[in-house]
Amino acid sequence: MFIKLWMHQDVITIDKETPLGQAKEIISQHNFRHLPVLDNEKLVGIITQTDIDKALPSAVDSSLGPENLIIAAQAKVSSFMAVNPVTAHPMDPLEKVALLMCKFKIGAIPAVEDDKLVGIITETDIFQAFTEILGANTSGARIELRISNDGSAIYTITDICKQFNMNLTAITVYQNFSRDQQLLTIRVNGEELDGMVDALWNSGAKVNRVALEEGVN
Repeated sequence: MFIKLWMHQDVITIDKETPLGQAKEIISQHNFRHLPVLDNEKLVGIITQTDIDKALPSAVDSSLGPENLIIAAQAKVSSFMAVNPVTAHPMDPLEKVALLMCKFKIGAIPAVEDDKLVGIITETDIFQAFTEILGANTSGARIELRISNDGSAIYTITDICKQFNMNLTAITVYQNFSRDQQLLTIRVNGEELDGMVDALWNSGAKVNRVALEEGVN
């Protein structure tokens, strides 16, 4: 899956000369945490709610007069933004972008195509994508089983699903489970669960667990 399917394409941005106070108002109004910063329509930085909170003094700080708060709010975001932010292409896969977020410890990545900002994807979007891809929003049975490292084993599993008219809604493979085995998790729904599980055992798969689960909406 590519991030284009999950990123926000109607991106709210600010100019690098935008005052901190105005950036804070925009973030509060739209209830998000990241603002891409542009200079002549080119992405030059990103500023977060945390960056702004650190830059702006607290209104309850008795050591500061009103004029100090006003001056701080007029400071430009260019002095506090992260410059040259990590970016992705709209056709980058979700897992690649998730790894970038983990590596750089960031919560959002702007999507750039032909030097133009075309979207932004956040960690929340990544979580939502993976839960849907893994079938968390569908009811049915979750079956965890161990299969051989022989690549044909997965084809056998899908053939068994078809044989018992079970709808396969998600499949994940942990290839490094052991030297000789892969750990496979599938989500299915249908009327022939018991027969399917028996067929899985007969195929040589080792069924660890079968759980009936309701979809999480």
